[in-house]
Amino acid sequence: MDVAGAVPPQLHPELAALLPQLRELTTPPAREVGLDRARSRFSELLAAGLAGGPVVDATDVSLAEGLTGRVHRTGDARGVTVVFLHGGGWTVGSVADYDGLARRLADRLSAVVLSVEYRRAPEHPFPAAVEDAVAATRWALAHADALGGDPARVAVAGDSGGGNLAAVVCQQLRDARGPQPAAQLLLYPNVARGGDQPSVREFGHLPFLSLSDMGWYTRNYVPKGTDLGDPRISPAEGELAGLPPALVVTAGVDPLHDSGRDYAEALGAAGGQVEWLDLPDMPHGFAHLVALSPAAAAALDRVLARAAVLLPADPARD
Repeated sequence: MDVAGAVPPQLHPELAALLPQLRELTTPPAREVGLDRARSRFSELLAAGLAGGPVVDATDVSLAEGLTGRVHRTGDARGVTVVFLHGGGWTVGSVADYDGLARRLADRLSAVVLSVEYRRAPEHPFPAAVEDAVAATRWALAHADALGGDPARVAVAGDSGGGNLAAVVCQQLRDARGPQPAAQLLLYPNVARGGDQPSVREFGHLPFLSLSDMGWYTRNYVPKGTDLGDPRISPAEGELAGLPPALVVTAGVDPLHDSGRDYAEALGAAGGQVEWLDLPDMPHGFAHLVALSPAAAAALDRVLARAAVLLPADPARD
């Protein structure tokens, strides 16, 4: 399936029907339209794809000097706090863009969700986003009580580039030997360098996540001369023992599918508690297309049902 314009047969028909709209929105590629337009058209996509989310309380908070976030909570939050790191290749996307997904997480997980406005490239290249993600997670661990949660029940989650940051946060905080997240939710994460996996060759022509945009994101994020094997960029090359229990979600029609699957397998081989949830007919980014496709919404529901099982139980209910 390496012919430009070809539609993978396993792609759900509802998502296949979105291809013309997505191609129009992502053409020309980001490297040609420039940073501002790339960001604005990503915002347009998420405004449509995440419309109509549940109404939850939302409050903007300061986490550290220059670092902010938005706290989402429902009336029946059960003590779990989720630090959410949004996707967008470390370059596009924002807390505002992902507000609809953060609200869905808070509602479906009955959790307090802290969505983090980490610094983006190219204005702030690596390791700025990593530093912010780690600082925000430490803040959540220290302030869980004040947020209405339990310090022992703080999880970290992210999609795509945010999934990369979530995986990196878990490694960094383990190495620091201080407070650590109790669980990690990695949604079609970018965890490995290189583009030679079969899934990259098979699906890199699709507008859900094109090979062209993947390269553009990396060039924006990683300064020239930086080793792509640094575990803070490619967590698959880090030490994987001693990490929090993980739910690794992969989409079957996604250039990142194979690296995400391999990461889940490697976590298990390192002795970790891990569940790999594969959604064969879903594309990269399905979680921000839920308002445009009932099938994508059902897929997200399935993910969050498994995430609810992963999240630490309330000791008072045991």
